[in-house]
Amino acid sequence: MDIYLIRHTEVAVGRSLAYGQSNVDLADNYEEQRDKLTLHLPEDPSAIFSSPLNRCRQLTEDLAVALDTGSRIETAPGQTTVVDSHRPAVQFDDRLKEFHFGDWEMMPWTDIGRDVLDPWMADFVHVSTPNGENFQDVFDRVGAFWREKIIPLSEQAPGQPVFIVSHGGVIRALLCLFLDLSLHNAYRINLDYGAVTKLTLTGSSYTIQYINR
Repeated sequence: MDIYLIRHTEVAVGRSLAYGQSNVDLADNYEEQRDKLTLHLPEDPSAIFSSPLNRCRQLTEDLAVALDTGSRIETAPGQTTVVDSHRPAVQFDDRLKEFHFGDWEMMPWTDIGRDVLDPWMADFVHVSTPNGENFQDVFDRVGAFWREKIIPLSEQAPGQPVFIVSHGGVIRALLCLFLDLSLHNAYRINLDYGAVTKLTLTGSSYTIQYINR
């Protein structure tokens, strides 16, 4: 089964804020980045799994509409009706949310005291953000999602692709799972906004086709 890991498109707040699990607006180039990433996606996924955060939800809903294979009938100039809709199944899952920064959510990184930021940066895998997560927490919940949702699906419908629309931290956690990488090295993997990563799951074996296209 081919699985496409899709990072949401660029956000309007940039990289200066710890926006984690907060809902933020998408950048003005959303449609351009959305249309570009679809060039790397097949047209017949059996399912789309997504983070429920707005920046992923919008992309997921747009993909589901674009992939609807139902018949389209023009009922009036500029008005089209879809008959016998065949949209891929969409499931939103909280376990696909981004790293939760707790008390740091929506704070500028420069406003977080070095006395708490430095220990976290030195060991973000085990040190949690205040009232938030560490990366081991992210890895554990993402792994639980994978075992519960994707592994059974690969056994039921091995020939149909699946999309997972999520965040940089979640996709890196999945790549650590597939490649047996140290979690400390997760952020050495470059992932652009609106990027697609493809892997093939065959039995219990993973083949990475490409990363960050």
